[in-house]
Amino acid sequence: MPRNEILINILSIVCNVFEAHTVVLYLPDGQHGYGLSTFFSLGDDVNPIGSPLQIKSLSGIVLNKKEPLFINNMDKKGATPLGYYGTKEDGKIKAFMGTPLDNALGVICLDSKRTYSFSTKDLKILSQFGKMITSILTCISSADAEGKKNEYFLTLKLLHDLRKRQPKWDAFLSNLLDMTVAASNYSHAFLTVIDQRGTSFYVEGENKPILHKEDSKSIAFPVGSGLVGWVYKNQESIFIDENSQGQASSRLLGASAATKEFLSVICLPLVFQKKTRGVLVLANKNPLKISEDLKDFLFMVSEYLTQFLENLFLKSKLAEARTALQKVTPAKNNAILINDN
Repeated sequence: MPRNEILINILSIVCNVFEAHTVVLYLPDGQHGYGLSTFFSLGDDVNPIGSPLQIKSLSGIVLNKKEPLFINNMDKKGATPLGYYGTKEDGKIKAFMGTPLDNALGVICLDSKRTYSFSTKDLKILSQFGKMITSILTCISSADAEGKKNEYFLTLKLLHDLRKRQPKWDAFLSNLLDMTVAASNYSHAFLTVIDQRGTSFYVEGENKPILHKEDSKSIAFPVGSGLVGWVYKNQESIFIDENSQGQASSRLLGASAATKEFLSVICLPLVFQKKTRGVLVLANKNPLKISEDLKDFLFMVSEYLTQFLENLFLKSKLAEARTALQKVTPAKNNAILINDN
C-alpha cells in the first residue's frame, strides 16, 4: 500500500476516534522546512497538499515548542490562526489539539466545531497516534532505503558490463549518464573534461541540455570558474542538497554560463596521475536529500568512469608516441615498437 494511502487511513481513524472536523499532518518537505503532507477533513477549505507550515500558526507553535497543545474555546477574537485553512473555515473552529512527532519528524493536529471537545486524556491518545505514525514512517523509510540499495547494486552490475556492450566512448558515456540519472532520481547528469593544457574544461557529454540557449559542448570554461571549476582546482567533491542554504545554481559553470536553475547539485572529481581530468555532475531543479548510500553509489560510478578515461588517456599518449617514433624512423625500418593493444 502506498505511503499516502496508509497515512490517510490513519488520519481518518483519528478523525473518527475524536469526532474531529479536520486532521492534518505536517512532515519535512525539503523546500519550506515542513509542508502539509496529507489531511482528512469533513470540510473543503483545507490548504492544498504541499502548503508550507506557517510558523505563527497553532500548528507552527506545536512544532516549534515541541510540546502538545489543546485549546477548548476559540471564541475569542484575534485568536491565533490554525494555519491550514483558507479564509472561510478558520472562524468556525471552536477547539484545537496538536502534538509533535518524535525526532522532529513533524506535527499532527486536529480540530472541532464544538467547544470543549478535547481533554488532557485525548491529548495523550493523540500522542500515541503520533508515535505510531513515526514508527510507520520509519519502517517505510527503511524499506525504501533497502530497495534503493538493491537498485544501486543492480545498476553497478549493468555498468560493469557496459564497456563490453558499448566499446565506443560516445555510446558508453551516453548510456552511463542515462543509467546514473535513472538510479539517482536526478534530472540532469553530465561529464566535463579538462583540455590538454589544463587551462579550461568543456562538456564532454550530457543526458539533457544544461544551458538555456547555447550548445554547452562548444564552450570552453576556464578552470576555476563556477562550482565545477572549483572541483578541478581542489580535487574535492561538492554536495548541495535540501539542507544547503543560499547556494546559487548559476555558479555551476561560472557566472557567464546561464545554466538552468538547479537546487540540488553533486560534483565528483575524476582523478588520475595526481590531477583532476574530469568532473561528473548530477543536478536537479528541486532540492533532494543526498543519502550516504547515494554517495557510495556515485563514488563507485565515478571510479569506474575514471578507469575508462585513464585508459583512453593512455591510449592517446601511446598513439602520440608511435606517431613521433614513426617520424624519426626510416620508412624501410618502420617497425611498431609500442603495442597499444
